[in-house]
Order: sequence, then C-alpha cells, then structure tokens
Amino acid sequence: MDVPTPRDDDQEPSLFRATDRGRRSLRHAQLVLGLLAIAVAVLVGGAAAAQQVVPAPAPGTTLVTAELLEPSPLPEVAMLNSALTTRARWTAPGGTQHTGQLPVVAGLAKGDHVPVAVDAGGSVVDARVGAADPLRAGLVAGLSTLLACWAVLALAVSLCRSRLDAIDAEDWETGWARVEPEWSGRA
Repeated sequence: MDVPTPRDDDQEPSLFRATDRGRRSLRHAQLVLGLLAIAVAVLVGGAAAAQQVVPAPAPGTTLVTAELLEPSPLPEVAMLNSALTTRARWTAPGGTQHTGQLPVVAGLAKGDHVPVAVDAGGSVVDARVGAADPLRAGLVAGLSTLLACWAVLALAVSLCRSRLDAIDAEDWETGWARVEPEWSGRA
C-alpha cells in the first residue's frame, strides 16, 4: 500500500484568518520595537549624561577652574543637606591663588575640577556656575526618549489594529450577505 508522504511545500490548513496572522505579527513587532526603544533611550541617556555644558559667566566676572582639595560629601548626605560645600583652590584672573569653601554637587573626588565664576579680585561671585547634574540630565533625556518612542509605537499599533478590525468587519458583512438569505429563508 502506497502512503502519500507530506512534501515541504504542503501547508497545514489553518483556521487563522489573514488578519489573525497580521495581529500576531503586529504583537511580535510591537515587542521588538518596544525593546529597541529601550536600547535607544539608554543610548540617548548616556549621551546626554556625557555632555557637560558650562553656562557663560555673568558680565564683569571670569570663569575659572577650581580644584577640590577634599572630596565632596556622598550623595546620601546630599539627601539630608542640600547645601554641600567643599574646600577648593582656584587662581584669580590676576594670578593670585585663593582657597575657600565652594558649594558643589555630591560625589566629586579630591582633585576634581569644577568651574566657578570670580570677580577681578578672585572672590567667588556665583559658585553654582557648574555643569548640570549629568546623571539627572541623562535620566531625563533617556526617559523622555523612551516615553516618546513608546507613544509613537502605541499610536502606530492602534492604527494598525483599527485597520485590521475594519478588514474583519468588511469580511463579516460580505460573508453574512452571502449566507443570510439561506438562513432567513428568503432564498
């Protein structure tokens, strides 16, 4: 007795409609693109954290670099006390060396350099001239990118799903119009 063997090009009959297969593909694409958005957000956040923008000093002041003589307090201390100071040394525009307490961000090491605005005599005018907190900038940029990517992805998925629903509704109407006369006895 000769038994037919299945060929590779034979496809198993499926109860799935084309729109069902489209929805499954859409779910897979949504998962992959959602994970890709996370990777992009991490890259953007890392790039933003690496940027250090130093604003221009006020008129009549000069921007100099101060070297920390001791490490700044740990971030845990910053949670309890927002006014952190550390001893630092800087050179005035005239060449004289100055040493004093400067407000700084938490977690800086001894020997780190921070920008500070000084007047002509070398006195600190505004010690908050430093770069923005890179960790905060990176988190904000990364989370903003992630939320924007996910919002665009959600909109695209919603539009695709509504189109698939419209196709299913059209198929339902066409099929019902074909069998309704027999079911209702009008045929």
